[in-house]
This record gives sequence, structure tokens and C-alpha cells, in this order.
Amino acid sequence: MSEKAEELEERLVFDDQLADVMDAINNVARKLALRGQDIREIREAVPLTGTEVEVLREVLRSPGATPTQIAAATGLRRSNVSAAVRVLESRDFITKEQSAEDARYVRLTATEFAIESTQSVRALWVRRLRAAVPEELLEQTVTFRETLMALDQALRR
Repeated sequence: MSEKAEELEERLVFDDQLADVMDAINNVARKLALRGQDIREIREAVPLTGTEVEVLREVLRSPGATPTQIAAATGLRRSNVSAAVRVLESRDFITKEQSAEDARYVRLTATEFAIESTQSVRALWVRRLRAAVPEELLEQTVTFRETLMALDQALRR
């Protein structure tokens, strides 16, 4: 087999393994997604759409960001971000403040309610994992934390 053919075969094997990793991440995320019984368990939880969750996550990551910055960071349309911001503000998840630099812009900040709700969801994820997964596997999983966070950051637009 030629060197080029070997490189291509190695690349295909690597790509297949990479796809397996992404498939596993997707499956884990789906299994940890909140369902009706979870909402009842977390008394502060308010059902949000995927877009609203994505906007809220970005506000939590980047306090004081503008809707335009959030759209750029998430890859969402500006109009979808605006609609999500209206819902999140009406449900007391975020506050809007006029920008000190330019009054035409608003800066978004998560409320204490949003922070507490997010902590409740994260605690539920941990409880689920601890109930279903051996401690040794959890310890191995945490070793990939930095790698997965870097991957998340690289995929942000």
C-alpha cells in the first residue's frame, strides 16, 4: 500500500473515531436533558426552548454582552436572540441595561434567579451521573473537562 493510501486510511479511521466521540457526547447530552419529572424536581425550573437556553448560557458566560455579540457567539440569528431575550427578561432570567458607551445598545446580565436555576440543573446532572455511573468512570470523565471545554470554545462562532 502506498504511503498516501496509508495516510488516507489512517485519516478515515481517525474520522470514524472522532464521529464516535461526538455521537457519545450527543447521546449523553440527550440522556441528561431535562424532562417533565425533572422540572417538577427543580422547583425553580421554568421550561425554556433550545434557543432561550443557548442565549441564557451565553449571557451567563459573558455578562454584559449585547444581543449582537450573543448572536455572533452562538450562531443564532439576531432576530431569534431578540425574541429569546424578551422571553428571558419576562421570566426574570435576565436584565437589560443601557450601554454606558452607546445608549443605542443594551447589555444583558443574568439574574440571581437564573444563576440559582442553572445551579439546580447542574446539581441534577451530577445526581443523575452519580446514581448511574461508577466513581472511577466519573473521575476519568473529569480528566477530559479541559479538552471538552476547549472544544466547546473552538466551536463557538
